[in-house]
Amino acid sequence: MNIERSSLNIQGMLKRPRLLARLRAGLKTAPAVLLLGPRQCGKTTLARQLAGELKSTYFDLENPVDLARLSEPMTALGPLRGLIVIDEVQRHPELFPVLRVLLDRKSFRARFFILGSASPELLRQSSETLAGRIAMVEMGGFTLEELGSAELDRLWLRGGFPRSFLARTEAASSAWRQCPRERCVDSGR
Repeated sequence: MNIERSSLNIQGMLKRPRLLARLRAGLKTAPAVLLLGPRQCGKTTLARQLAGELKSTYFDLENPVDLARLSEPMTALGPLRGLIVIDEVQRHPELFPVLRVLLDRKSFRARFFILGSASPELLRQSSETLAGRIAMVEMGGFTLEELGSAELDRLWLRGGFPRSFLARTEAASSAWRQCPRERCVDSGR
């Protein structure tokens, strides 16, 4: 792999400073930021990186414990401060009206960072309910701009999804691309 070591973080994931800068800018200008992108493009990794920089509370809506914590969303979210991350929001679009109420409170001292897989329903729900309150940032796989021209062939062959691009071997990368996402667990990294 020709990627400079300085562009990789400690877990071997590629740093994405431009996306992080867009997210930080969004959080400065809007009370909520929605990061949209396909599954497995690195949204959660980016969210954890951003959340690690700030005082934050993290909710993963695929985690039963976090779902239970949000069974009464107004009670759970209302007293929080700092950055509130809600990952996999497309699983519970009924949270959008609650977020609107919280964001409209003058005394509310938190910012929301919401992650979701791009779907027409999620876009419609968030844009209707949170209009004027939310900044949207779209994310995809790695780009040539992020990787550098030396990685053009690798990007072309493996694609930009992190688990495929960063796999240790060509076979592992190919296996990840061939495996249906709902069944594929091991990336071979």
